[in-house]
Amino acid sequence: MEILENLRYNVKRLRLAKGLSQERLAEMAGLEYKHYQRIESGHWKGIQMRTVEVLAKALEVAAYILICPADKKQPLANLRAGRKQRKR
Repeated sequence: MEILENLRYNVKRLRLAKGLSQERLAEMAGLEYKHYQRIESGHWKGIQMRTVEVLAKALEVAAYILICPADKKQPLANLRAGRKQRKR
């Protein structure tokens, strides 16, 4: 299930980096909002490649980016609405 965890994490990371709400990304991808919520929360196990492709298109990345392991060093909270990490 590592691929599904990568997908969940990467979609959320990219969505937050672009300052998009779950509802807006679902709309851009042509998905029902509840369906998108289940994907991002990890409650959707039977995801189809077509869904990965429409999410990738909406996020303007290649589909493989969504399922590849991500660098999880940058907390998701720092990405909300394009917020940048502070330099110390």
